[in-house]
Amino acid sequence: MIVLIVPMLVQLISGHRGRMHIFDALLFAHCGWALLALIKWGGVAQGIESGGIYIVECAGAYLLGRLYIRSCDDFTAMARAYVGMVLATLVFTIPEALTGVHILHDGISGAVGGPKAPFIEPRMGLERTFGPFDHPILYGVFCASSFSLAYFVLAQRQLMNFGGMAKVAGVVLATFMSASGGPYVVLMMQGFVAGWERVLGTVQGRWAALFSLFAMAYVAIDLFSTKTPFHVFVNYFTFSKQSAYNRILIFEFGTAEVARHPIFGIGLGEWERPLWMSESMDNFWLATAVRYGLPALLLLLALLLGLVWAVGQRKNLPPDWKRARHAWAFTLFGITVAAATVHLWNALFVLFFFLLGAGAWLLDAAPERKRQFHVPLTPQANLHPARLF
Repeated sequence: MIVLIVPMLVQLISGHRGRMHIFDALLFAHCGWALLALIKWGGVAQGIESGGIYIVECAGAYLLGRLYIRSCDDFTAMARAYVGMVLATLVFTIPEALTGVHILHDGISGAVGGPKAPFIEPRMGLERTFGPFDHPILYGVFCASSFSLAYFVLAQRQLMNFGGMAKVAGVVLATFMSASGGPYVVLMMQGFVAGWERVLGTVQGRWAALFSLFAMAYVAIDLFSTKTPFHVFVNYFTFSKQSAYNRILIFEFGTAEVARHPIFGIGLGEWERPLWMSESMDNFWLATAVRYGLPALLLLLALLLGLVWAVGQRKNLPPDWKRARHAWAFTLFGITVAAATVHLWNALFVLFFFLLGAGAWLLDAAPERKRQFHVPLTPQANLHPARLF
């Protein structure tokens, strides 16, 4: 991405791969605000260094998907490659879960240098698998994020498509190997909305009804529970009470930090918390607001929600385009919900922005019309059928 960032910016501005739109501007505004926050708290040198790589990872990943996936065929090829990589990791992660030997992580660390996988308590009788990632949560979210791509694009929603559904089952198995609550949330959210779409696919206003249902559930929990909806969500979607309690504390101390520094956050500084708490902040949205300020978070949410809404407004799309739209939107939905309990860092941060940009073609690309070939039937052609060939 360091190599491609400048050529991609040139291609975006020139309009060779789709015209620029407001969502591109929102992305660059988000990156610009993050850069300002880092300069404010760390000085020009640190701000340019840290902000520069943030722009490369954020804008570079987005532009990679935005510029090089410009058709349904491109999107299908990406989905096939993505799901294929997830299934390929099973060759290493199934033995890893059974033996506790972190084949990919420790093998890569031994080859290029770096620490071995840290010890993490097993769950459900299985060793939590790292795959090639820094943490089982990252591996799990990576796998779970391919569920909708496998179901809608490769299996084409057809339960009798045994090859495609086998890939869906492989994605579920790979996610299970991580033994992490966050990835399971990504998987469940995608499965839920996929089931909702399958049952109510012909009903107008089904998505408005779904979000109304979510809003009613939120209000009901807030009214009738002694805990906030966030507390209830964390308690029921994490494996251990200790993990849930830690995430609740993160939310409380993190939001207090945002209240103290709402505009530019705290940059790379330390956030105030008890000494016994880890510096890790398992909430991507909160971490963004704490580090770069509320404007950076709001710009990112405007990009995400606005792009999904705009793509959803397109009418009369071919069936394969509609399946691609569902796959893309449901994938982002799952990651968005899980990101309230998981921090997206390193490779997963890049993956999120790549997936965000990978659906931008649905906003302005025109469906290709299939060419129809007509062979004129002359009297001579009728007498000599071989001339048609």
